[in-house]
Amino acid sequence: MRKMQAERGLLLVLLALGAPLSIAAPDEPSPAEVVTAIEGAFGVTSGERRNHIKGTCALGEFIGSPDAAAYSRSALFSGKRIPVVARFSLAGGNPKVPDTAKSARGMALEFRLPGGKLQHMTMLNTPVFGAMQPRTFYDLMIAATPDPVTGKPEPNKMMAFKASHPDNLAQADLLAQHNSPASYASSSYYGIHTFK
Repeated sequence: MRKMQAERGLLLVLLALGAPLSIAAPDEPSPAEVVTAIEGAFGVTSGERRNHIKGTCALGEFIGSPDAAAYSRSALFSGKRIPVVARFSLAGGNPKVPDTAKSARGMALEFRLPGGKLQHMTMLNTPVFGAMQPRTFYDLMIAATPDPVTGKPEPNKMMAFKASHPDNLAQADLLAQHNSPASYASSSYYGIHTFK
């Protein structure tokens, strides 16, 4: 059961990061429904991604320790320089969100391996994710959709969401209790992938 929940969570994360997915688990929103919900919560900024919209990119190199080759066949651990493209971002779809917002920070890495191969890593600066399954993320976006009159989410909808989705509470509490990091460089990052 946990593996299936982790796979559903990974599906949601891939969708939120812009992966072109076209499948949905039973009782879960489709990728198109999730994108529509994100757009409802944050609006649409033409030509931009829907989630983790505010970010910055960097280029660099990675030299993996050959000692790690005993544990992995990945070319990352050849001891040679590997070009890397990194993207640091703030969660959400508001391109004008302040850098001090108490939201998750993301770090995505693309390692450009020999032979044109790519290896991707996606991480957040929270050790817990705000949704155990796609339905939680979708329902959060629906609850966060602004009221057309006030332009803000309706407090009663957010309270109902929190009461009915306990899997969202750990990340929400963590973010509420801690100040945002001073920079992307001073933050720890945790993988959102599920490995065997």
